[in-house]
Amino acid sequence: MHAPEEHPGAEPAHPTQSTRPGASDAASLLSDGRRTASPRRHAYRAIFAVPGSAAFFAAGWLGRLPRSTLSIGSVLLVAGVTGSYTLAAAVAGALVLGTAFVGPLWSRAMDRWGQRPVLAAGLVSSTLLALAFVGAVLGGLPEGMWFPLAFLVGGTALDVGSATRARWSALLPDEGRRHTAFSVESVADESVFVIGPPVVTILAAAIDPALGFAVGLVFGIVGQGALIALRRTTPAVHPDARPDRAPFLRRIPSGLMGSLPVFFGVGAVFGSLDLTAVAFSAEQGQPAAAGIVLALFALGSVISGLAFGALRLRAPLVLRVGVSAVVYGLLVPVVAFMPSLPAIGAVLLVAGFATTPLLISGMALVESRVHRSRLTEALAWPSTALSIGVTVGSALAGIVIDEVSARGGFGITAAGAVFVGVCGLITLVSHRLRSQPVTSLDQGD
Repeated sequence: MHAPEEHPGAEPAHPTQSTRPGASDAASLLSDGRRTASPRRHAYRAIFAVPGSAAFFAAGWLGRLPRSTLSIGSVLLVAGVTGSYTLAAAVAGALVLGTAFVGPLWSRAMDRWGQRPVLAAGLVSSTLLALAFVGAVLGGLPEGMWFPLAFLVGGTALDVGSATRARWSALLPDEGRRHTAFSVESVADESVFVIGPPVVTILAAAIDPALGFAVGLVFGIVGQGALIALRRTTPAVHPDARPDRAPFLRRIPSGLMGSLPVFFGVGAVFGSLDLTAVAFSAEQGQPAAAGIVLALFALGSVISGLAFGALRLRAPLVLRVGVSAVVYGLLVPVVAFMPSLPAIGAVLLVAGFATTPLLISGMALVESRVHRSRLTEALAWPSTALSIGVTVGSALAGIVIDEVSARGGFGITAAGAVFVGVCGLITLVSHRLRSQPVTSLDQGD
């Protein structure tokens, strides 16, 4: 655990010493046991009692939509114009490379210079580049131009979720309240990655390929603009947030490398599932059923996330991540063996219950392992891994759908979930091995 003085924004640990307007009252409300006698009932009410929290949460939900829709939107845009899923997957891959290599640097800049100027710069650049990319594809410009534009679009897609999590972390001194807040944020992440891509897919298929790409972009502009306007909850710049001239891979905060593969695997499940559900539903002559099937997955995820966030858990975070990942790896692959759309929907509803607890625990583990001066950046890496997984999953599923069958895409979904389960097993074994020497020493005393 980190010392209290390491909180992001250099916020004092004791609420009465806070200089942010409203932070003292909010912290007092959250720490008053008489007002929070029933944590399960009042946990969410307590965190949203913090002045400005509901506004920045809503803005953050809208602002993070492009991270979940630009990749699949580019696949559908290029495939709709050219008829080639292979080319579409390659262009989307360039977009995700931009997200992976440049995206976290924006979050690092927020730690160093503050959120508002960085969000404003990202908003302008991402909007202009996205319009240029769509114009290049629809205007029939050479395909070689699409790739650098896609890379730049991905590179200017800021991780708004890490910015809102940093705000929660600065405002909530109590670890239990931060668990609840991070649960809300994980539900938001889950909902945009589960709801956003299918909505984009349906719009692109039913109306126009460019519409799906544009819808996520417009909502993101609105949300990011609102977040810029919300000055009151913006974390202060941490005095230790200095430039880092280390090689790129060494820039990833220590302690994160073991968590990122889990997010990558979950992203692969999301990406492959979205595309396969649409293709399989169309093959069955029920294209509208894709939205219902994916909505069931989203419903299970949101319900479990809200329930999980109200719990007071004592198990170590590493143990929670490992167990959640194993359960996820056992439940999700069942979808590949279901014979019909109703059966697939039922399995996805149950599988959704295992998804959000895994993401909540994984993000909390990341938050617990990094210095406060790099918190925003650290919280961006899981979303980056998730985005990469979405693109890889959708690309592989697209190839399988083109070359084998629509049902074959569910095999990619199952493989992604199994990968997550294996990561969970490795996590549990590593945790057990690390804990054994401590046990033996205790027994020797």
